[in-house]
Amino acid sequence: MLNHFLATGDVAAKYVCDVEDARGQAAVAEVEKQQRTAPAYVTDMRRVLDDPDVDAVIIATPEHWHALATVWACQAGKDVLVEKNLARTIWRAAR
Repeated sequence: MLNHFLATGDVAAKYVCDVEDARGQAAVAEVEKQQRTAPAYVTDMRRVLDDPDVDAVIIATPEHWHALATVWACQAGKDVLVEKNLARTIWRAAR
């Protein structure tokens, strides 16, 4: 999803936030390839939400975190794109 936004040239990723260091650092490297500058890597999403220069966030957290992260982002006045699964299983989504 982020790659699509970065490709427009109108969007810059200031942060990558992930609690898993390897995954977060890999995402930083991918973003840096595309936008030519490395975003800051953080493990606490509240640091991103506290930054007044951040206009919008993409939330792609596990099922038990996406609602709270979305509420926090909205309370911080950010535009939000949240990636939420249709269901917990393929079979439930197919109904």
